[in-house]
Amino acid sequence: MGVKQKKDKITDSFKGQKRMYQNIEYLKIKIYESSSFQKKKLELFFESRESTFLDEFELFLKDYIMYLNKNNMTIEYGIDAYLKMVNDMFKSQVKFMRTGKYPVSKTSEAIDNVYNDKKEMLSYMIGLALSQYLWSTHYEMFNHLKDELEKNKKSIKNYLEIGPGHGLFLKNAIDILDKDTTMTAIDISPISLEISKSIIEYFYSSKNIEFINEDMLKLELDSNCDFIVMGEVIEHVETPELLLKKVSRLLSQNGKAFLSTCVNCPAIDHVYHFHTVDEIRNMFSKCGLEIVSEKVLPVENLPMCEIVDKKITINYSAIVKRA
Repeated sequence: MGVKQKKDKITDSFKGQKRMYQNIEYLKIKIYESSSFQKKKLELFFESRESTFLDEFELFLKDYIMYLNKNNMTIEYGIDAYLKMVNDMFKSQVKFMRTGKYPVSKTSEAIDNVYNDKKEMLSYMIGLALSQYLWSTHYEMFNHLKDELEKNKKSIKNYLEIGPGHGLFLKNAIDILDKDTTMTAIDISPISLEISKSIIEYFYSSKNIEFINEDMLKLELDSNCDFIVMGEVIEHVETPELLLKKVSRLLSQNGKAFLSTCVNCPAIDHVYHFHTVDEIRNMFSKCGLEIVSEKVLPVENLPMCEIVDKKITINYSAIVKRA
């Protein structure tokens, strides 16, 4: 094969890949046009992704766009929501590096400023859904959950999710678990819960899920949960210990829970500041939870000593059981 033929083959392959992943390519173009910082980070991210990830992400985007269109939104709205979320986090980070404090200190502030503001909350959840694929740390935590559900699906007869938000975890749980699994979703924000509910009703119109709009700590529930998901919730409250103790009480004897949170991670609705991963681990232990597996995921590729010294965000997820 001559040089020209080889070049033509490579070009054809590249064009074919673009056609195969047209939603990903469109998303990248639009984000890159709007943010040179995001372009730099995402180019590095996509360079390391294999075709299995691209296939999964393309399928997600297809569903994501269909859901948006059904609800009178566009992919451009989703991209703008993602970029707004990134920008809000950057502003929070700048303030945090200057003051050492998160932007909000009380749950009531987050409720007033975000959770009860329909426009703000919708944008936040739609943008956050994209981050599950565009941020390597979020994607790894997402896979941590999916892998555990796959391993335990035969023993999970009932599933509880606290703070389902963007609905992606709940949607994947439905895909993985038996169709007869009893499922409950609880959220303190009526707007967030409506978003989750609309997503599930769009993709699984016949699936019977109990959606409860209430403060988790005020609810009396049966203590027999086979699997509990509480993704990125405990940093949103002033007393995460109370939620963790409740999770411990609700788990069945052989039940497990997926918990995720973050260290040094300021955001418009983050209230509780975890300073180290050990602080999270110790809190879990004091609340009667034993770590089965965990993911410690700094958002920058630097030595851990430098991550800690510079107070760079660390995302964290764990599978836990009753101690």
